[in-house]
Amino acid sequence: MQKSKIWDGAVRLFHWSQVILLAGLWYSADQEWYGLHMAFAYTLAALVISRLIWGFIGSENARFSHFVKSPRKVWQWLRQPSQNTVSGHNPLSGYMVLLLIILILLQFLTGLMTSDDILTEGPLVALVPATWVSFASSFHQWNINLILGLVAVHILAAVWHQWRGDKVITAMITGQKVIEVKTPLQFKAVGLYLLLVLILMVAFYSWQGAVVWEMLRSEWA
Repeated sequence: MQKSKIWDGAVRLFHWSQVILLAGLWYSADQEWYGLHMAFAYTLAALVISRLIWGFIGSENARFSHFVKSPRKVWQWLRQPSQNTVSGHNPLSGYMVLLLIILILLQFLTGLMTSDDILTEGPLVALVPATWVSFASSFHQWNINLILGLVAVHILAAVWHQWRGDKVITAMITGQKVIEVKTPLQFKAVGLYLLLVLILMVAFYSWQGAVVWEMLRSEWA
């Protein structure tokens, strides 16, 4: 077998950017650097929403239809993983990807409705009932721990696969893997994904950029 391309630039960019930004979001919140926290949040939201769109229009194995399988397929893979080689996410990790995307989007949405009653509040706080703000604030605090816990599980699983010879971490860096691909995968240019991210970034920062910039100035003055 020879090396074959299994990951496009969009999937790899999203994957590693997500890791860095989640760490930054946790640390900035812990340090109460809310301007930086908001900047990270809008950037991650643009990446995640673009990945959601990419799951329908992107490269072949980046699409949800390629890697989100039925529970029966997941069970079959769990029983004989070595005999079911996949060119991309395996059936179990496919569910993990989908779950993380959903939880991160919920984290972003609740962040828009979160208030600490002292220094900061999300841009939707004034538009929703107080009960929503209270729930969103609580959810936002514990959901990040759930996300980081799932990321830790995902990392441990990737390290285990890498150690066992299934070079999943290497493949996510290089985009290539030693695997038999009977039919060449169809890939789309990373530029289309970057365009989606750029459009969303412009939308978010046109909406809240002035607030983010003012908070950053006050924090780093």
